[in-house]
Formats: sequence, structure tokens, C-alpha cells
Amino acid sequence: MTLSHSEAGENERAKNQTLSKRHLDNTTAAPSIEDDRQTKDDQQRVIPAADSAEERRSLELPLFSSDAECREGVIALTSSGEEKGEGKLPSSCNSHESLVVPPSGKDKGYAWVVVSAVFLVNLLVAGYVKSFGILYILILESFPGASGAAAGWILGLLVGCRGLLAAVMGAFTVMVGPRACVIIGSLTVTAGLLAAVPAVSIVHIAFTLGALVGVGLCMSETPGFLAVTDYFQDKRALANGFRAAGNPLGGVLFSPLVVALHQYFGLQGALILMAGIMLHMAILGALMRPFQIHQNLVQAEFWKDQARQNTPGLRVSSSQQIKPSDQKREKKKPLNFRMLKNPSYLIYLLMVMCVNIAMPNALLYTPTYGKSIGLSAYENSVIASYTSACDFVMRLLCGWTSSLKLYEAHHGLIAGLLVGGIGCLLTPLCNNMWQLLGAATSLSFCMAFFWTLINTLLADEFGGDAMASTWGFFRMTQGICSFLYPSLIGLVLDATGGLTIPYLMMGSALVLGAGVFSLRPLIARISGPKKELNPQSSSSLRGEPAA
Repeated sequence: MTLSHSEAGENERAKNQTLSKRHLDNTTAAPSIEDDRQTKDDQQRVIPAADSAEERRSLELPLFSSDAECREGVIALTSSGEEKGEGKLPSSCNSHESLVVPPSGKDKGYAWVVVSAVFLVNLLVAGYVKSFGILYILILESFPGASGAAAGWILGLLVGCRGLLAAVMGAFTVMVGPRACVIIGSLTVTAGLLAAVPAVSIVHIAFTLGALVGVGLCMSETPGFLAVTDYFQDKRALANGFRAAGNPLGGVLFSPLVVALHQYFGLQGALILMAGIMLHMAILGALMRPFQIHQNLVQAEFWKDQARQNTPGLRVSSSQQIKPSDQKREKKKPLNFRMLKNPSYLIYLLMVMCVNIAMPNALLYTPTYGKSIGLSAYENSVIASYTSACDFVMRLLCGWTSSLKLYEAHHGLIAGLLVGGIGCLLTPLCNNMWQLLGAATSLSFCMAFFWTLINTLLADEFGGDAMASTWGFFRMTQGICSFLYPSLIGLVLDATGGLTIPYLMMGSALVLGAGVFSLRPLIARISGPKKELNPQSSSSLRGEPAA
């Protein structure tokens, strides 16, 4: 059947109108962008328009009326949404031309300057703490009339303040920024060392070298954990390995330094010179630019480059408008006490309560055990130096292998605890220096994997925005254990008259900690999803059943 000329003309006009409508829809639909986390560089990316009505309906994005507003909106989005891995723009820029996405400041460039500054801060903080045993002996020689209980307050206040105040310092870092927190901490440490120079009593020493320096060390150390989490996403494990390597290296360098300073300048001269050394943390802290400021600078420079290259602007419809100031950006909470109700997070706290009975004490008693089997002071010093050097190398190795995704981070942590537990259990069987070096190697492996991976696991599972709370409560729990466990081990040592039972206790505690942590996926499945849980956690929960 043939159509009349009028009917054919009407059909042709309807067909043309349909095609025109489709073309209009395709050229004005807001594009949807998913952040490509696997991209090795942040060059300009071109995003095509949506091809279907279903895609267009999924893009509930407001429109900007000018190129400047669109660009500022993109900056606001990538600065606030980058942390959780969200790549969608907070606004849509509609154009038949291409859409340019500004780069991220993570995982490259200045991020490595920040992690280098954190590495050196950790070197100074851990170096002071690990060499304090030598300084403690020199202090007791200067105050021979001090009782053992009074002298014990020096070490107790130093270690306790460093751990117990971690949650408070994490909240303080969120409020004032990592730069200001490290600078204030450096000045506090310097003031504590200088105030101890004219000390005439052991109580004065306990307040200055113990409490005041402990507060300053906590204030200087805590921002580094948060800064590395902010500046790194894909290479977070590698960055944390480099950051954590500063601790054992500080132990290697500071002990002979303290001995040399005391030999040439005496105790008071050594304290003054150490105050000058620790003041360098203020310079390192000044390099820790807050990530939000760094991100804005990176993207501002990007738009300047685009302007110099005469990049075509983004043409948008004025039918829907929104200004960047209308967007609400999520702020980090200084402290989130709801984390303490999360069963998955409580597994971390229970694990560290088990681990902490062995982690700082196993190596502390190694020289004592070496002396009991007839090792000389030189042989014990060789074991101590070897342990610190081995710990340094293994932390770098752990960060590198974890960044290559050769194993899951939670599997690496469990393996580290098991190897350390076996090393503690075998220590009472050692009869010479070489056997004790093997046990010390196992303990170094445990410490390296624990301190390298724990920060990455917390950030991946609970989100980078919650690090001030998750890391703060974690360190606070560790600080409480640091007060209690040494006395417990001392009581067992006095009751048994040897180190066999204490080492068996420490080895069993590490194995128990690995068993507790392996229950984490089951606890997460039973308890159900939590608001604090990061839905896009990467390495910590990859391959595990969804909660």
C-alpha cells in the first residue's frame, strides 16, 4: 500500500524531529565520570557524552552557568571526594565539546616530600625513645640517691604520654593541621630537654624528660600518620613502609650519638645539644602542607596551564545553575567515639592488647637473656644493632611488596604475628649468639610487618577521614598496655627466676593476636555493615565476603 504525498511528508518531518531531539539530548546530557584509580598520571582526560536515556537519568548533577564556576566546582569535588575514592563530579558541565578533569595531588610530586619529612620526624622521635635507656643510666649516675620507684616514673611518663595522648593529638591535628601540630610538638620537646638541664632532683627530671618530652613526641609523631593517609591512595602501602622505616634507623643512629655527646660534653651539654637536634622537627613540620591546600594549588596551576594553552572553555546550559558555595563539603571529625561501638574496630583493639605484651618487651629482654647464656657485652651489642638494621630493611621490603599487591595486607599482618610468635617461643632454646640472631630476625619480621601494614589497614577499612579516631584510639590502647605489661612480666620473672616463662607468654600472645585478627571477616559479617566502614576499602577487605 502506498502513502500519499501529504502522509509521507508528515512521516519525514516526524522522523527529523526525533533525530533532532536525540542529537540535542546527546549534546546536553551531563557526563558521568568515574575516577580511574589505576591511572599512572593525571593528564587531561576527555569524557564522552551519555549515549542512552538510562545513563542520562542516572546523572543527577546540577549545571554551572560559567566556565569559572564549573572549574571551581570540579576543584571542590576532587579535593573533598578524592579521599574516599569518589570520582563523580559534584556538578555537571554540559557541552558538545570535551570536559577537562583537573589532576589529583595524591601519590606523586609533593606527596613524596611530605612522606620524607614524616620519615625524618619518626627517625628523631624513635631515636630519642630507643636511646633513652642509655640516657636513663646516665641520669641515675648523676642522681645516685634516687629510688628505683622514683626513677621508674621517668620512663613511665615518657612512654605513657607518648601513647595515651595519641587520640587527643589526632583530634588536635584535625583542628589545626599537621604543620602547626608538629611545630608545636618540636618546641615542646626542646623546652623539656632544656628545662632538664638545671634539674636538681629526680622528680624534676621525671616531669621534664618524662612528661613534657613525652607530650611533645606524641604531638610531633601523630600528624605523620594522618598526613601519609591524606597524600597517598594507590601507593599508600609503599609510603607507609618508607615512613615506618624511620623508627629502626633512629634506634641505630641515636644510641652511639648519645654516648658520644655525653663523653665529650657531659650530661647537661648532651641535653642542650639534643634539644638543638630535636628542634629540627619544626623545619620538617613546616614541609607538611595540609593536603587540602596542596590539592587546591595543584588544580589552580592546572587551570593556569589550560588558559595558557588556550584550551576551549566548557559551554553549559543556563537552565540549571548552582554555585560552588552551595555545595556542602564533609568535614573530618576530630574524634568519632562511635568507632568504639564498631565490632570490626574492636577486633583491632583486642589484637593490639595481645600483641603489645611482646612487641616492645621481647627485644628489650634479649640482651638479658643473652647475658644469661654467657654472651659478652660486645655480642649483645651486635645483636641489638643487627635487630634494628634488620627491622629497617624489612619495613622497606614490606612496603614495597605490599604496594605490588603480592599478598593481601591483612594476610601479611597475620603472617608477621605468627612468625614473631614462633621466634619468641624458640628463644628459650637458643644457646649461642647465632641462634639468638635467628630468633631476633623473626621478631624484626613481626615488628616490620605490623607497623608497616597497620596504618594502611585502618585507612582502607574505616576510611582516611576517620584516621584521627581509629589511629588515636589504637595508640591510646597500646599506651595503657605499655603501663601494665612490664610490671606483669617483671612479676613473672621474679616468681620463676628466669626468662623461659616470660618468652613463652610473649610468643603465645603474638599467636593469639594473629588468631583474633583472623576472626575479623567473621565478626564483620555477623555484626553487619557499619557507617564507619569504608564501602570502597581496598586491600584490607579485598577478597573477603561483604559484611
